[in-house]
Parts: sequence; C-alpha cells; structure tokens
Amino acid sequence: MNKLSLPVVTLDYPENLNNGVMICGINFGYDSKEEKLDRMGTATQIDAPSFFSDKTVNNTRFRNRLVKWFNSWGMKLSADAVNLTATDKAFYQTNWLNTQTKSINSDEKITIDTLIADSAIDPLLALIEVRKPQAIVFVGKMLIEAFNDIRIRDKVENLLGKRPGNAKIHKGNSAAGGRAFSILSQVFGETTIICLPHTNSIGLTDAYMADINLPTEIIAALNGK
Repeated sequence: MNKLSLPVVTLDYPENLNNGVMICGINFGYDSKEEKLDRMGTATQIDAPSFFSDKTVNNTRFRNRLVKWFNSWGMKLSADAVNLTATDKAFYQTNWLNTQTKSINSDEKITIDTLIADSAIDPLLALIEVRKPQAIVFVGKMLIEAFNDIRIRDKVENLLGKRPGNAKIHKGNSAAGGRAFSILSQVFGETTIICLPHTNSIGLTDAYMADINLPTEIIAALNGK
C-alpha cells in the first residue's frame, strides 16, 4: 500500500490516535467566500486544530449538524473545553479526498471511480492502518458504496478483516418531517462502519435524524465502548 498522507483536521489526543472514531467526509468544502478570496489571491485563514465538537473552531454546518445528530442520539458531545470528556477526544475528522471543491459535481465530478483510485483509497487506508479506529463514520452514501466496491475489497478486508454481509439499513419515522433517508451500518472485522446522509442533503431534517433509533451496539461503538 502506498503510504500517502491524508490530513486530520482535529487536534491529536491519545483517545483518537488509537481505537477512536473517525469522521470521514467526501472532501474539503469550498464556499463562495473562499472562492472570492482565492480569486483575489488571498489565502484562506485556517483555524487551529481543536477537539471535533469545539464550536469555536471550524464552526461549519458540516460539523455542527453532525454534533446535533450525535447529541440527539444521547451522546452529548461537549461544545467547550471545560466539559471535555474522553468520548469527545476520541473523535477526529478527515476526508476521503484531499481536494477542495464547492460540490461533488463541480470541477471534475467525484464518482465511485474517483474514490477507489489508488491515489484516493491508499491514503485513506494508510490513515486507518495507523490510527486503527474502532468506528468509522462516513458522511455521504457514496462513501460506503465505494468502501464496499469489489475492486478494492481485498485492500479493505486485508486491513480490517472480513465483512459478514451487506450494510444494515436504519430509517426514521417519515412523520418527523422532511424526506426519508437511511443510516447504514456494517462491520469489517472489529471495525464498525456507520454511514450518515450528507449534511447538505436536500430535504433532510434534524428531527428526522433524531427519530432514527440506532442499535445499542452502534451507540456503544461511537462512545468508544
């Protein structure tokens, strides 16, 4: 495996360097403000790394919405360093692709083929090999589909272990409002894989996500147990 680097945008703690919870999006976002600065030749200010749920750093829709969902499932991640717990420290964030685009359809469209290319999957698996997360949270259905692609199955299973079967589907009550989405869960060896809808999914409401009753083993994996 080619040991290429993949950035982690969360502060290192003993709890997330081994057996932590890896949050993995598709790639790094690029909003209209950043695009304007880029055109002006002005560098975008990068906030200092902090713990994943710190609302004072990288106060993005992506992270804020994920934290709200985790809290709605009874996890109660801290928003400040005063009440920081081992569970808070276990979370860390990266992205499958070390690229920056406004959306997956801008510039060169991101597809399954993009994600499973050696230059994309090898850095991700190298990071997983080093940190050995007990749970991986993919954000975006395309990611778990790519992770299960038969063309990289040997790479994934040689690292994590065999998968017992296809992903399980967890849905909420459509009466909670908005469109119906699914959370997918799967196990590779001793690693729990959870796939959430992308935070920018049209029609996805926080009330719907809160209504999804996740199995206790998934909550336990997210809590580092």
